[in-house]
Amino acid sequence: MSQFFHMPPQDCRGEELSFTPETRRHVQGGDGCCQPSCCCPPPCPPPCPPAGLTGATGPTGPTGPTGATGATGFIGPVGPTGATGATGVTGPTGPSGATGATGSAGPSGPTGATGVTGPTGPSGATGATGPTGPSGATGATGPTGPSGPTGATGPTGPTGATGPTGPSAAAAAFVANATGTNDIVNKFNSLLANLRAAGLMKSGS
Repeated sequence: MSQFFHMPPQDCRGEELSFTPETRRHVQGGDGCCQPSCCCPPPCPPPCPPAGLTGATGPTGPTGPTGATGATGFIGPVGPTGATGATGVTGPTGPSGATGATGSAGPSGPTGATGVTGPTGPSGATGATGPTGPSGATGATGPTGPSGPTGATGPTGPTGATGPTGPSAAAAAFVANATGTNDIVNKFNSLLANLRAAGLMKSGS
């Protein structure tokens, strides 16, 4: 039978054929004859001659080397999940563990943005006016200004009778010049009092 496995692609008449894979399979795996029903393309050749007697079986050859291990097959699908078991009894609570050491303080976070400035509050009430301070020292007398030009001499009037001599007026007491707006009233009142005392001003009611 093995002689047919290496047969060239020929029909029973010795003519070379272009076997298809299906035709070659029938030739090599069948009885070696070209049968019109399974192997030969039309027109079919005449039937093959009858096969001879089968020879004695030869001795078995040595066992060939073990072939390479085949690839691992695909993993089958996961089976369905089993039913949930009953909940067991809760055991007693164990003792509390020791308190762990306090960790080191983390770094300070960034400074937040400065808040907006609040509105200005209302103005406070005006305080009472303080007492008037003491009068400052009298400043130095300024220099005398230049004398003006002498006016023209008027005509001599007629000589009249000489009247009696009146009483001499007493000079009023000295009053220093005012040095600011705060003591003008005080200085003016002092001057009026001195004029009255010297008889140069009548006293009013």
